[in-house]
Amino acid sequence: MDHDMKNLSKRELEAYCGDLSQAFGIQECVLEGGKAKGTKAYIVNNGCGLEMTVLADKCFAIPKMSFKGDNVGFISKTGICAPEFFQEEGTRGFLRNFEAGFLTTCGLTYVGTPGVEDGQPNGLHGVISNTPIEHASSKVEWDGDKAWLVLNGHAREGYLFGPNLEIRRDIRMNTKENKLWIHDEVENHGFDTQPLMLLYHFNMGYPMLDRSCKVYTNYDKIVPRDPHSAEGMEDCEQFLDPIDGYEEKVYFRSVSDESVKKGYVLLHNENLQKAVLIHLDPEALPVLNQWNSPRSGDYALGLEPGTAHVGGRIRAKEDGSLKYIEPGEVKTFDIEVEFIDCTTENEKLSAFIK
Repeated sequence: MDHDMKNLSKRELEAYCGDLSQAFGIQECVLEGGKAKGTKAYIVNNGCGLEMTVLADKCFAIPKMSFKGDNVGFISKTGICAPEFFQEEGTRGFLRNFEAGFLTTCGLTYVGTPGVEDGQPNGLHGVISNTPIEHASSKVEWDGDKAWLVLNGHAREGYLFGPNLEIRRDIRMNTKENKLWIHDEVENHGFDTQPLMLLYHFNMGYPMLDRSCKVYTNYDKIVPRDPHSAEGMEDCEQFLDPIDGYEEKVYFRSVSDESVKKGYVLLHNENLQKAVLIHLDPEALPVLNQWNSPRSGDYALGLEPGTAHVGGRIRAKEDGSLKYIEPGEVKTFDIEVEFIDCTTENEKLSAFIK
């Protein structure tokens, strides 16, 4: 018998296990210690290479993701922070509670550079990232010999006389593939047209991120956020060693060919011989924001698909890129993240590395 779990049937696996949690599963827990104290979380292990922590109290953020024993995401010096410590004011308020992690979801009505509109301040990256999921649930679903590990629930952004938006989220992986699927539906329950700014703040960190990494994407049109980011822009796909005091650079990327219906961004680590491939819909998520921060202690690469750039809502409104959602309208977003072991699956890269 082949003892690779991916090749075992459900009954063969049950013969080896009294409780299948020794092979894969979802563990519900509440974090303790420091600013993470009291945060509801799920630890998900697919049994064939992926393990992640998902925070139900932070719109299903994914602070920790590992692939075959190697950490993938970037965790900032804040560590995991419960939403009760969130302060929206200005830029630093958000950053004091931003563990980053493999995924932080930002929005829903504004993201990016803070600003003031009609006397109302919009903080950095909105409030949904610090909003608890309602009716959060987890389950294991069997499809033949494949087990699906599923998390779902919904979160709301709204206030009296303001917007009333809901995001319904379904996150899943299975026991046969090293992939992660995210399905979101955003609905406007209100009676006014609202701005819709949704950002998937994926963050790559060490050891998945080092100077051997290179970015490949068909979001081929690049606009620098500012003059500083324009300096050395031709090298933005190649990462660097840590640099003390490095000032971040940010790029707004889009697909120049409107006939392209399948977007992607790939991070390939030559040293680890591993890759992360994010499949995207460029119509739903027309901008891939790229955040390069090889700063010592803040060593991160953000690959951030969104409905708009991170220049802020005021700038997006001025340049015509701001999206809206009508009363009663539902908009759908789907992302697939594939984790590739290049020692055994190198052929998967050939279609994406040009």
